[in-house]
Amino acid sequence: MRKKELLEGLAGKGRSLREVLLDKDLAALGDALVNFAYSLALSISLGRPTGDRLDNRTLSEALKAAGLRELMPRRMSRHDLANAAEALLAYGWLTGAVGFWEIVEALTGADRVASLSGLLRKIATCGTC
Repeated sequence: MRKKELLEGLAGKGRSLREVLLDKDLAALGDALVNFAYSLALSISLGRPTGDRLDNRTLSEALKAAGLRELMPRRMSRHDLANAAEALLAYGWLTGAVGFWEIVEALTGADRVASLSGLLRKIATCGTC
């Protein structure tokens, strides 16, 4: 099996956007992906290796700014919304809708919420994913 099919299989390609946003397994993978990308962005900015975690507020605000909050159940915590953003970013990376460096670049800029919301919108509207 080729790499593309393996990754798309992990993503569960073809599911509804709501299913992707609520997928806890994708959220767990997305957590690792986002935090690695964030650590790399910080390392580049600082000029030395470092590790850190992106806060849930940034991720949940990006999800809202992307207009995706309405797809989620009513009573969800900031943590739950951040998980949904991480799940969608993992899905986007697995399906090839966004590249790893796009995520790193979004986390390098001053307005991370705007950059991440743009990536989330891109993935959500990707017709070939």
